[in-house]
Order: sequence, then C-alpha cells, then structure tokens
Amino acid sequence: MRSQTNRVILALPLLVVMTIFMPEVASSQTARVLVPEGSFHSVLPEIPGEPVPVDSFYMDETAVTNEEFVKFLKENPEWRRSEIPPIFTNDGYLREWRSDLDPGYEKLGENRPVTRVSWYAANAYCSDQGGRLPTLNQWEYSAQLMEFESKTEMRTFSSELINWYSGIDVNNLAEVGSTQIENTEGVKDQFGLVMEWVEDFKPIIADELSLDCGTVGRMNTLGSVYSYAASIRYITRMSFNAKITTGMVGFRCAYDEPAPTSQYENGNTL
Repeated sequence: MRSQTNRVILALPLLVVMTIFMPEVASSQTARVLVPEGSFHSVLPEIPGEPVPVDSFYMDETAVTNEEFVKFLKENPEWRRSEIPPIFTNDGYLREWRSDLDPGYEKLGENRPVTRVSWYAANAYCSDQGGRLPTLNQWEYSAQLMEFESKTEMRTFSSELINWYSGIDVNNLAEVGSTQIENTEGVKDQFGLVMEWVEDFKPIIADELSLDCGTVGRMNTLGSVYSYAASIRYITRMSFNAKITTGMVGFRCAYDEPAPTSQYENGNTL
C-alpha cells in the first residue's frame, strides 16, 4: 500500500506539468481539414462545359494567426522584420508589429490573422509546417463548397460578400473562426475576414486579356453567387507581386498529407 502511495506522489509533478503545458501545445496547432476531390467552374477561360478538376488535399481550418507566426519567427530568425532580405519583401513587412517578436496584442487583439506578410514569407511558413500555400484552384474550389437553403439566402450572401470586398477593415480584424462562414467540409473564414495568398496568385492568361473589371467580368462562366466576387479576387491577386505586404491579405496552408498522429485533434489530449 505504501509503495502505491509513493508512486502516486511521484507521479503528481508529472501530471501537473502535463496539465499546464498540454493545452498550450494543442492550441498552437491549426487543425487540418480534408477537402475531397471534385471540380468547379473557374472565372478564367476553360474548356467549354468542362469544369476544373481538383484532387483531394488538406487545408488549415483557419488562417494563420499572429501567435503562430511568432512561433515560426522564433525558430526561423531569418524571416524576422529586422532580418528578412529586401529581395523577399517590401518596407511594409509586419510594419504594425511592436518589434520582431511582439505583434502588440493590446492593439491588434489576440487570435487575429497575421497580415502584412509577403508571398515569400507565407510560403516559407507553410513549408516549415510541412505544407505549402494552396494552389489558386484548390482555394477557389474549397471556397465554392457552400450550401444555401434558398436562392434568397444565396443572393443575400452574395450582396454581403461584395460589400465586404469593397471595404475590408484592416485596422479591426476579427478573430479567426469568428465569421460563421465555413464550407461543407469545415474550412472557415475564406470569406469575411481577410483575402489570402495562394501559390500561383498570377495565373497565366491570354495576352489579349487586360487587367480590368470589364474584361475579367466577361471571363465569368459561373453564373452564380460567386461570379462577381470571384472576379474581384482574380483582379486583386493579379495586381500583386510576391514582395507586396498589405493589411487585407493573410494566408493559410495546404498539405498533401494529414496532420501527424502525434498532433492533438479537436482539442483532445492523450
């Protein structure tokens, strides 16, 4: 009996340590959502009547947060604001942060999407996580996996979406996962929070197509709630270069494999 008591006493410190640290580990890992294979109609020119096929992949449930990016910077100092080479960004890189490793949560708020990062930095982050930026087709396909109960609900969503694209409030971004907008697979906030980097943000299009609303609008083949909003996204992306940093653009990662089994899922601990 005494030996059992001693074992319990010896185990208590370990249990205390696990209780303290395990929730923090779980919260630092973004859940990955499986997006099944399928197809969608792009606003870019495509074979008439033939949708764009997309293989299955995994994608972060929510956009990468400031907290997650700080962790990346601690482990990869070459991507800190004071260290990143000019070839990989412009002067706006993380410019609102208080310092290299301090976003200034009092001003920005906690659990907010990281913005003002270049494509190069976003790509480096995803690579460090064992993933990559989602391709343009993967992101757009996932964004179209939405369900509406009626055409009225669809039209209301479309109107709100267009209004959001015309006035993203970069100084008052909400928490990730807070928009209550998610696709059928559980990917959240592809609309209503920030725009997001994709791997091939400058798609190759015909030389005769110019970068203006009229031309891209005529490229529409969707004929649905996503038509005009999708055109806005394509116009905006095609105006970017890889070094640009803006408060209205964040990112999330995509993966070819599920999360390692050692990661905690849905907040559960081992």
